Amino acid sequence: MKRIIALLLTLVMLAGFAACDRKHADRKPREDNPVETESKVSIDRLKSYDGPMLVITSTIQAPIPDDVERESSLILYYDGSLCYPGYPNECLGMLTDEDYMTVYSFCVETVRNDTFADYYEEVCDGQTYRFLFYDEDGEEHVLYDGYIYQNDELNSILDIVYGN
Repeated sequence: MKRIIALLLTLVMLAGFAACDRKHADRKPREDNPVETESKVSIDRLKSYDGPMLVITSTIQAPIPDDVERESSLILYYDGSLCYPGYPNECLGMLTDEDYMTVYSFCVETVRNDTFADYYEEVCDGQTYRFLFYDEDGEEHVLYDGYIYQNDELNSILDIVYGN
């Protein structure tokens, strides 16, 4: 189990490095509002954008051995692929269209409503998550950064992304 965690955390760290390089790579300009409702947007148009849509970074907030990576990330790109940073040619697969639109709608609604602005869990250690959304113009939005033990909505997004 420790080896799996160490591998995942290493992959996340490497993903972070790659994400920095790809953050604004080859974005296509938009004339309209960068955050649209799901009823106005077509999945084909969304998948035509380059770059990441959602980066989820998990961080261990407890004492760990020196040989275990503290952070790991997973990137959902606009084309629907899920990859660990640093391994652009080794993606984990593609989200289904239904899951893709669920995640996209979650991101857009969270930005629009600032859903988790006041959300906080009092926890001493464990694992925190950072949800970072890039809209179609490449603008970065921190959706949430913290513990999510009691939050079903954030956990359901994790289930979709990591369950793939």
